Amino acid sequence: MTIRQMELFAQVYERRNLTRAAEALYMTQSAVTQNLKKMEEELGVQFFERSSHRLVPTRAGECFYRHARRILDEYEKTLAELASSGEQMSLYYYDMLSAAIKDRVVAAFWELDPFLRIDLFDCRFTELLDNSRWTPGALYLIPEEFIQDPAIRWVEAAAVRHVILMRENSRLSGMSVIRPEDLEGETLLLRSDRGKQFPHLIAALDQLDERGVHYKTGVAERAREVAPRILSFGGIAILPEYLKSEVPGIVSRPYDDGIAIHVRLAWKGTLSPRVMKLLSAYQKRTGGQNET
Repeated sequence: MTIRQMELFAQVYERRNLTRAAEALYMTQSAVTQNLKKMEEELGVQFFERSSHRLVPTRAGECFYRHARRILDEYEKTLAELASSGEQMSLYYYDMLSAAIKDRVVAAFWELDPFLRIDLFDCRFTELLDNSRWTPGALYLIPEEFIQDPAIRWVEAAAVRHVILMRENSRLSGMSVIRPEDLEGETLLLRSDRGKQFPHLIAALDQLDERGVHYKTGVAERAREVAPRILSFGGIAILPEYLKSEVPGIVSRPYDDGIAIHVRLAWKGTLSPRVMKLLSAYQKRTGGQNET
């Protein structure tokens, strides 16, 4: 007999109706009926008798409910005590990041400490860029360019791959890999200020200035708005791969030997010893995974 089976029985007993119990359990009525029947067969008793549209507990059902309810109450009390004894951590994350990165980081921490309580807060660009406004003792899941203060400490969380985005009928769409010399004459959208994020890319493109490569730059928030317009006129954009799903009718190609920005778990001030230990274990386990 499992806790889940006891919860199922208790829901049926307290509602005296299979349909309402199934709704409370997010199950189908047939699944509830089948599970109830298995429990009765296992114990060799009948829990309910039917009376019109209502279930009436038998003496065996009354007896089982008293014991099941006590066990369930103790189980919930135990979980509450365990949760209250666990470590609490605040995690602020850049709202433009892929949800897959945030979810993977949270899942990794919970694997290390199942009772860790994580309070999540999404933040916009302006809230994160000024490190003096950060909450001491909290973790921030952010792209590397947000770390402006040398006193900020961090560990690597992920490397986000960037790709060249273009219309399906672009002359570049037939290439398997885009190289700097292929960009001649193109209008190019970069995600952020020149030289800050892609120094090796900028160095390559600087050689093409005289050959008609046009640049437009802006942070990711603006890039989301500008990219569709540039792409609609046949231009190309270098953006995180996960953004391609937001612009219809485009294809992506890798650039040369790859472009990536690093996403970091950063903090200011002092973290609790337990969180520091979890960060160390997290870094050893993940090693800065790539987003694919």
